[in-house]
Amino acid sequence: MKRVKGTGLCSLVCTAALFVTGCADTASEPAGAASRAEASAPGPAGERSGEPGRSPSRDGSSAPASSAASGGTERPGRLPVTSGGSGKDGTATVTRPSGGASGGGPAARVTLVSYDASSRKAVVRPGTRGPAASLRKGDVVASAPTETSPEGALFKVTGVGAGTGGTTELTTAPASLADVLGSRSAGGTVPVAPSAWTVEPLLKGLDVVRGLAGGGTAQGSAGAHRPLRLDFDAHVPMLGGKPWLERETQIGGFFEMTPEVSFSYDGRGTADPSDATASLKVSGPYRAGWRLKGPVRAPRIAPRIPLAMLAAYPVVMVGTVPVVVSLKLKLVLQVRVDGSLKVDVEQTTGGTMRIGTRYTGDSGWKGDAHADGKPVGQGTAEVSGDGDLRMLLGPEASIGLYDTVGIDALLGPYLRVKAERPGLVSASGDRRPGTWRVNGGVTLEGSLFTPMPFTLLGIRPTPRLLFPLVTEEWPLARGSQPPLP
Repeated sequence: MKRVKGTGLCSLVCTAALFVTGCADTASEPAGAASRAEASAPGPAGERSGEPGRSPSRDGSSAPASSAASGGTERPGRLPVTSGGSGKDGTATVTRPSGGASGGGPAARVTLVSYDASSRKAVVRPGTRGPAASLRKGDVVASAPTETSPEGALFKVTGVGAGTGGTTELTTAPASLADVLGSRSAGGTVPVAPSAWTVEPLLKGLDVVRGLAGGGTAQGSAGAHRPLRLDFDAHVPMLGGKPWLERETQIGGFFEMTPEVSFSYDGRGTADPSDATASLKVSGPYRAGWRLKGPVRAPRIAPRIPLAMLAAYPVVMVGTVPVVVSLKLKLVLQVRVDGSLKVDVEQTTGGTMRIGTRYTGDSGWKGDAHADGKPVGQGTAEVSGDGDLRMLLGPEASIGLYDTVGIDALLGPYLRVKAERPGLVSASGDRRPGTWRVNGGVTLEGSLFTPMPFTLLGIRPTPRLLFPLVTEEWPLARGSQPPLP
């Protein structure tokens, strides 16, 4: 076998979009409720969302303003962004836009007993930690993932009634992060730990490795910056050929990723969501590897082999508010063959990716996508025959907020093999040798759907916004094959 320098690239981008608006009814009269503590939902020192007459400072934070409701002043500066955990105890944060925007300082709490987004019904009881909240119409409730709401919850209270056993029954409406954060600003990045992923194998022989020794960086705790790796091996009967005539083709490889979520929001000191700027993206390094040995003969068909389903719900704490980012991936192998080849190839590539979305008043919603790559280590390649082969290994991704539809994307690191065997080149009967080459590449395509921007700022883009296609390809190996006899 000929040993060659192997190169490949695959970079996937992170992604996503932010904030649905949500100006809701903010009536100040409390509605009836049973067995509730009589504390209102305090913000930091009487902070108030959308206070008129405020202007952003040079660093993008909001200048202090007086609050008529509490007589205090709002704290200047950006809200901290940190990594949050799951809300296993059901604790949810309550924000009162009509009386002071939350985000920093002590947060009013309730325990979310149940929530059904389709029926817009929720049941809560007094919180077990933090100041209790006496809910009323117009309040906004934000919850990290819980047993009753695995994707988290963000809703506005439209009605309050007495429940049973000391609970309070709520009717709800969709809310936006702009309702909660108002004129404040925030920005930061949190890692997605390997342990945060649930993995459902769809192919026999799939191995999952979490937090490889020596992988990723030394940052974070509990291996948060270490990669999640999925290895697979399979035997495919000629990739669409006739298995009773030729031996099986051995196919395998791996995909490895170390993603992180970045979130930013700047209310620019106003109460109008259209004046705000926001961004959400998923980014990080990746590596992909391919092993292919045997005959490859198939028509112009693109077999698609699902390898695994993955899901994670990382929580980005913006001050005291949990922002739940939903990441759903399907790792797939796509093989397209034209002609007849015999291959023995093993190559690895790696790079970085970013996929997301951002909003400004001047440009509206825009995609934020990037992918790159390069060869990793040494690879081997030996090819004969006449035809083309393209193998793509990567995730079909869905990125959202609180499980809303958001960004769909395909990150596709791929390997391309092309072999040619020309015939006679002159009347004298001279024959020339054939050639082959192996290239690595990456493609990234994505689109943004209306619900997620509405969940962020309440500003609807077109029903579907297509991101510009990202594609790149580079050589890995090349060689010759003897002339036809």
